[in-house]
Amino acid sequence: MRLIAMLWVLTGCAGPTMSGATGDGDDATDGGVDGGSDVTQPCTTPAQLATTGRVLDLMPAQRLAEIAAAMPCVVDGPVKSVVESPRTLWYDKQSLVPGYQDSFGDNVVTPIGMRPNTIDPELIDLAVPGGHAQIFSELGSFHFPFGHPIGPVEQVRVVDFWQLPEGNGAPLPVVYWRRDPNEYTHRVEWMFPKGTVFGELLLIADGGALVPFEIRTRTRTLEGWAVDVLRPFLRAVDLADAIEARGLHSAGLDALVAQLRADTLDAYQVSATHFAGAFEPRDSGIELLPALDGDDAAAVRELMRTTAFRSARGIAWKTSGDRVAWAAGARGAGSIVPAGFNAAAIEVSEPSCDTCHRDAGRPFETWYDNILAYGELWGNDEIFTWHPFTTARFVDGAGHVVGFNHDNREIRPDMVAAGLVAPYVPANHPSSVYQRIVRSWTDFVY
Repeated sequence: MRLIAMLWVLTGCAGPTMSGATGDGDDATDGGVDGGSDVTQPCTTPAQLATTGRVLDLMPAQRLAEIAAAMPCVVDGPVKSVVESPRTLWYDKQSLVPGYQDSFGDNVVTPIGMRPNTIDPELIDLAVPGGHAQIFSELGSFHFPFGHPIGPVEQVRVVDFWQLPEGNGAPLPVVYWRRDPNEYTHRVEWMFPKGTVFGELLLIADGGALVPFEIRTRTRTLEGWAVDVLRPFLRAVDLADAIEARGLHSAGLDALVAQLRADTLDAYQVSATHFAGAFEPRDSGIELLPALDGDDAAAVRELMRTTAFRSARGIAWKTSGDRVAWAAGARGAGSIVPAGFNAAAIEVSEPSCDTCHRDAGRPFETWYDNILAYGELWGNDEIFTWHPFTTARFVDGAGHVVGFNHDNREIRPDMVAAGLVAPYVPANHPSSVYQRIVRSWTDFVY
């Protein structure tokens, strides 16, 4: 396979979560079921996302304003502080285009560089016929861990956010370095400082409206990442209590309340079809909430907008016998989660979330021995959605590779100028703040 790659001349070869985002990353909870929010009492003040005052804007102002207008109520605490801070940068797949590094090659005969997740299938299949189908479920989406990380959902929008800790009134930067252990391995590595927060806001696109249903966060500790997920209704009985406390009644809502209070769950499993060993099958229970429409759907949407999001860390949606559902599911539209949402099988805990995140930046060849020249899984330092590379240098507006035949990896000058990214200098970046997370494959060599 290495010989094939050498002969391959000038041809072509990607949920987070937060606890204690106060800057030190050591707190392991954001309130849980006792998080200071009563689901029976309406919240009238949503989180106020700052739309100005950042050192750098990644998203266009119009898209950021759209997200700001859709913000949910959030219980007082570190998550709310982060989402409301002007130090927090927001981005999506259009403003920070997902991509992966191809670090195998000499940049003379075999090209190296950054590749968009939307890479043309034929550029991969030239090296190994059918290889694109092995690692991508569709254009732009890896099979890893199972094609669609939150499930085969439709009409869902995901927006990411990122906040660096501060030191002496300035951001502590993401540090990067280039690793060139031999003539065929050339990779840019990076590391986040302790206290860095990454998050995702998940929204249902309900007609012309955006309805938030979950916030996921990851906070960098010195040796790993602390995780959290915030939702308006943590347990089935919470949603039932909220419906009844606000005097909402109809045939559909009464049936929903009866189901929520019943001690029943269906069997459920999430498993991977590719990347063997990356995600072992998880058996759980699931409660598929009924599809709602008209006034019933509108009533549930209003409950979601006026109930403070709080931590679901370690809290089960429902248990029934030996089955546990960690989140709600849905049969169709109009519910508190989208149809196809797979979080019922995913406990909010570090071991659970690390199952996937631990592999950010891992070489594809460690899963597929016939794949050498493709590069590595997207991301690094156990975060998938972020990278420091200039978009226009590796991908165009149509999602096609730019600069394929030479190393197109350029560290974004705007991030450097804003003090968000800096070359790694151990003397300037102490081990009390910066510490690598080392896996068995971390310093791989092709």
